[in-house]
Amino acid sequence: MTLPNTNIAGYLNYNYGQSTVQNYDDTKKAHERFQSLLLDLQFLKSCRSKDIIPKFLIFKTANNNLSSSSVYKDCQRRLLNVEINSKYRELNFYKNNYMFFLDELKKTIPENVLQHVSEYIKNRSDAVLFAKEKNLKEKMEAFEIYDDKIYRVDRNIVKNLSSRILTDEEIDCLAHGLDFGLIPKNVDDMDIISNIENFFSRVTDIFENHKKIASELKDNDKFIAADVRVLNTKELSLASSLRSITDSFRSQAHQFEKKQNRITIEQQNYRNILTNLRKDKLITIARPDKGRGIVILNKADYLSKIHTMLNDSSKFQCLTEDPTISRETKLRNLLNRLFNDGHISEAFRNRARSTGSLPGRLYGLPKTHKKDVPLRPVLSAIGTFNYGLAKSLTPILSTIIKKHNTIRDSFSFVKELLALPKSMSKYKMVSFDIASLYTNVPLNETIDIILEHLYDGDITPPVMDRKDMKKLLILATQNSHFLFDGKLYDQIDGVSMGSPLAPLLAEIFLQNFEKKYLSSLETMGIFYWKRFVDDTFVLIDSTSSVKDICNTLSQFHKSIKFTCEEEDRYTNKLPFLDVLVQRKPDEGFHTRIYRKPTFTGHITKWDSFVPKNYKYSALSTMVYRAIKICSSYDLLHRELNSIRSIARRNGYPSSLLNSIIRRQLDLLYTAPKPILPPPLTNDTVVFRVPYFGPLSQIYAKRITSTINKNYPLKQIRVILDVTERIGNSFTLKDPIPENMQSGVVYEATCPDCNMKYIGKTYRHYKTRIHEHLNDQKNDLCLKKIITKPISKKKNKKSILKPIIEQKGPVTRSQTGKSPKIPVKMSEEDIDKLLQQTRIIDKQLIKKKMNLQYLNITLQLDTYFITVTLKLN
Repeated sequence: MTLPNTNIAGYLNYNYGQSTVQNYDDTKKAHERFQSLLLDLQFLKSCRSKDIIPKFLIFKTANNNLSSSSVYKDCQRRLLNVEINSKYRELNFYKNNYMFFLDELKKTIPENVLQHVSEYIKNRSDAVLFAKEKNLKEKMEAFEIYDDKIYRVDRNIVKNLSSRILTDEEIDCLAHGLDFGLIPKNVDDMDIISNIENFFSRVTDIFENHKKIASELKDNDKFIAADVRVLNTKELSLASSLRSITDSFRSQAHQFEKKQNRITIEQQNYRNILTNLRKDKLITIARPDKGRGIVILNKADYLSKIHTMLNDSSKFQCLTEDPTISRETKLRNLLNRLFNDGHISEAFRNRARSTGSLPGRLYGLPKTHKKDVPLRPVLSAIGTFNYGLAKSLTPILSTIIKKHNTIRDSFSFVKELLALPKSMSKYKMVSFDIASLYTNVPLNETIDIILEHLYDGDITPPVMDRKDMKKLLILATQNSHFLFDGKLYDQIDGVSMGSPLAPLLAEIFLQNFEKKYLSSLETMGIFYWKRFVDDTFVLIDSTSSVKDICNTLSQFHKSIKFTCEEEDRYTNKLPFLDVLVQRKPDEGFHTRIYRKPTFTGHITKWDSFVPKNYKYSALSTMVYRAIKICSSYDLLHRELNSIRSIARRNGYPSSLLNSIIRRQLDLLYTAPKPILPPPLTNDTVVFRVPYFGPLSQIYAKRITSTINKNYPLKQIRVILDVTERIGNSFTLKDPIPENMQSGVVYEATCPDCNMKYIGKTYRHYKTRIHEHLNDQKNDLCLKKIITKPISKKKNKKSILKPIIEQKGPVTRSQTGKSPKIPVKMSEEDIDKLLQQTRIIDKQLIKKKMNLQYLNITLQLDTYFITVTLKLN
């Protein structure tokens, strides 16, 4: 029978009766209302994310001045949130009604008719709501124009250099930027709990206190199990408060999770797009070397460019074995020797030594501003065997640094430049740059310079002798191995990439270079020389040859080559760092913000799911730089207009930027506040909180307030972690092999008895597994040898210890070591065993029938093994 496309009600009335028609009408109305509420919610949530106030929330006040106050705006935002929550409740109500009436229809009409009716209801609803959807879209566009916020993603920041053709939806998604925060899809309870437990341990110093208590009890022949912590009354009270606050936060986080999962169509589309891009193994997605954006490369091209660099045998060497553990052991042995000799403190040793270290991981960032898009190699050295050593040596080497010809940052450069006599503006401006400074610093020569300063200079030399200091410097800078594309490499020349000491070593070498050769350049017409790392700002006589000076600089040392850039001959302008300097002869210098051609105008998006203070900082830092660097009000006005344009393109409300500008200007012209005395302690404790919106900030404040009441000398630093970003879907680093991972919890199962052992280790996973395998091998040897006659050897006393039978998995914290494999034997088996074994403690034989467990020592050939026998 053909089903009608019109007059559905008449068809149902004729075939199934009036009650079915009533159910049909109720189903249709509930569905239309449900879809209408979805549109309303999308509109209201868009308003909230873009800080737009709908017209129905604009109300009159008795005092007209109140309408421009922050309180009025805040009231509107609160009412908007109330309206959204109300729409959610109404949405849920009509959804349940729709499902109820649809179930009633199922009872009275066949399945094929029900399917036809459902499709008709959906199509009719779409047609009816099309006009409303169009109207809401026009409203949103009108609001954006009225509020001077035309926010669209800039597709130009996405550079597709791959053979994959991206869809418009994929480009729009990526154009939000790799740091764009997505609304969390799930709540990780384990993450929240582990964060608060680590925070509690750090605040109370519970482990240090436990060591003291355990030591005192040990002196009195009393012991505490390894997994037991002794808390005093204050700590117990704090633990109870933190748990109560955290449980409340977890409950709110799960409510947030359910609420956000109702309507997240746009976010779900983003996730689907990112999943599809991540699955494409033929492409690589990265950020550019300069500026902010996204670059898509063919994976083959990316690997080829890195391998071409690694094939340089003068710089890199491919390794056949992983040297991580051997180098870690070598460093640890050296530090232990120096500590035992009294040459380093225990604090230095603890900071410098490593446990469970990892190989560095190399990746490349595309230089989109250069021909053929070469890659800049970047080495992630955090967690490597010598990273802690390099950080520990930094304070020692910092004493060598002098600040005669260096500048700290752009602000100090502008301050010094504008303070120069106006007569200095008659000299020509030039900037010199050192090509590939870090990779060309002569390492051995720089180490000799350091040793000369430390041991032959005017400062008090370190306690350790010169040879040991040299060993530490070499270990901290040389032989840095790394992982790329599944292979291990060693950097055999130059300062190791990614080392914390690289900037210091480069600075020490360059200061020595300037000390030797800079005086000779004064005769060539140099009147002013200021350097920031490898960039130098110079004022020279207008009659001097810039090329000759550059060539002379490059000839002083074979490892250092200089390039130069002169001021524009027409405008007398020269960019240096992020400052554009203009010279007006005999009038002085003018400065303003300089943005390189690679600048994309991309900053953190306003609708990115990140804390508001992150967005505030994105604008306030630009405004602060503009005020400090621009040398005139006209230049400042132009720069603030540029910032307004950038903010508008990234979706920021104009009112926010205006308030930031007012605040920064007020700070500039307000008398500085008196300097407060430093805190009594510098003990700062980090508290990490997953970000779920304002509720995370409220949770952090409650925790901080609780800690301040109990431990007022602790400084709390809260970090709100954005758990999901677009960039999380893509990584350029090689994964760490499972056997080289450290800081893990693992489970081992005995192949004989299926008993499980749950352990943790801060060392490499493979090291711990090898220990388990060796234990198992020894146990297997025992089982094989136990049936053979055993020759008599030296006596050795055994100690009877109480053995507690474990139920379920055994952990290291329960036993202090890996569990013994239980051996179940009958009395007859024991008698046979005793005939073949020399029992060291004869009293145990007499008492064995009264024991449930028997702890004996077996003398097997040349060694002793203690086993536990369970008597049946």
